[in-house]
Amino acid sequence: MKRRGKSDTTKRYQVFLSYATDDKEIARRIVDKLHEQGVRVWFDTFELRPGDSIAKAIDDAISASDYLVVLLSPSSVNSVWVQAELAAAFSRDLASRDITLLPVLIADCEIPLLLASYQYLDLRTDFEQGVARLVEQIGVVPEIDFSALDWKSFENLVVDLLIKLGFEDIEREWARADPGVDLKADYSHFDPFGVEVTETWLIEVKFYRQARADLRSVQQLVDYLSRLPTRSKGLLVTNGQLTSAARDWLKSAEAKSRIEIRVIDGTELKRLLLLHRDLVNEYFEKRGAIR
Repeated sequence: MKRRGKSDTTKRYQVFLSYATDDKEIARRIVDKLHEQGVRVWFDTFELRPGDSIAKAIDDAISASDYLVVLLSPSSVNSVWVQAELAAAFSRDLASRDITLLPVLIADCEIPLLLASYQYLDLRTDFEQGVARLVEQIGVVPEIDFSALDWKSFENLVVDLLIKLGFEDIEREWARADPGVDLKADYSHFDPFGVEVTETWLIEVKFYRQARADLRSVQQLVDYLSRLPTRSKGLLVTNGQLTSAARDWLKSAEAKSRIEIRVIDGTELKRLLLLHRDLVNEYFEKRGAIR
């Protein structure tokens, strides 16, 4: 297979499959199923050539993939190679490269800390159905085209997603007496002692026609949170990718002011929408382009 140069705009793989050697048999079964559906997969049995640098081949393949599928098992979470692949992917910033990470649970194991915030597909009880869902998710991502929305429909999408995620009492800026951010919402959960805790989240929604979300978006939210008499959590949701300068500035601001801000950028937003096909249908398939 001909290798592509860095200048090529066409990606060589759809999926990079990360797995432990002990899980090669189930990995091969998954690859076969994906191939049957026309999905291109980087699988070392097929792709590595004699004399190839394994580390470089893995690094190049992750960079040239749309999806990083990680098979989770006791072997993989303890595998040096799998951990190295994850570290390499995160060090290059998955979001900035628009790589969607899809964890797949194939055996009981402790979920790695890097993946703790990710929803995973479960293949432990029904392999066929689990792989079918994996293929479906890979197929859904191209349908999520934020450029088909305008700022109003994007904010509506965010509100609907927040409801799906368990947020309650969502108020928009125009409906509140203290405008400052786009949305205000409550989220309830139980602490380790079984006591219900309700958190107030202040949410800034930024829709960009360009791919990059600038520093001003973060600064605006930090400034508003720092002036509040009571502590609230901040959330920035954007269809763009936060610049490295904005991410660095946010880390510094959080350390200095002890403000907590969660950023959901375009890549992670797509990942969350994968779990809610009804929202994808409503905002992307049925509406068409909204200009």
